[in-house]
Amino acid sequence: IGLLKALVARGEVEGARRRTDVGKALRAHKTAAVFAVEGGDFIEDRMDRIHQAHADGVRSITIVHYHPNQIGDPQTEAPRTPGLTPTGKRIVREMNKAGIIVDLAHASHGVTKDAVAVSDRPMMISHTNLKRADLDHPRLVSVEHARLVTRHGGIVGSAPSGIGQATVGDWIASILRLIDAVGIDHVAIGTDMDANYKPVFTDYRDWGVIPAALLARGLSEAETAKVMGGNFLRIFSS
Repeated sequence: IGLLKALVARGEVEGARRRTDVGKALRAHKTAAVFAVEGGDFIEDRMDRIHQAHADGVRSITIVHYHPNQIGDPQTEAPRTPGLTPTGKRIVREMNKAGIIVDLAHASHGVTKDAVAVSDRPMMISHTNLKRADLDHPRLVSVEHARLVTRHGGIVGSAPSGIGQATVGDWIASILRLIDAVGIDHVAIGTDMDANYKPVFTDYRDWGVIPAALLARGLSEAETAKVMGGNFLRIFSS
């Protein structure tokens, strides 16, 4: 958090604590930085840490990462519990109160199902892709899994992870597959750039390739704008 705040202080990025900050950065031709934490382990059983994170500018927490924690299980391990733990349910509710987005990337199907039942705000799976008949992997989700989140008003971000992808074109196909499955209002870009398995997209200077490819595949400008950020802004606190 200190390093991220230093970037803002030096003017390298604009801190984005609310939706209007993103628009302000856009008008100034600057990058808006939305602080996020991957893994809710740091919360332990102390709800005050959620509010401290919010005060520090955190606006999204991936509640479960690559190992089981006090909240629940990841999708990449055999589950210990059916879904959210009692502490996990308290944490989801407290994140709702604080105005921090619940990110269900890496979370098991059971955790996701329980989070939908507990949360009164839209959530997201920030970076994943859909399983296919010819492709299964622990980090991919089923259509049913994705729709748990999108039917609750949330979004799913497609990542250029290299799982079932060899080219940027394959990633674009992953994005379009998500759109077909959950609808244009619920798909986003979830790059996870520094931690992908075999990334097929590696340089933010090539960002313009993504909307160009979506437009070339038949999406309208309005639809492309939703995927490129509009859908995320819809669930971001105002």
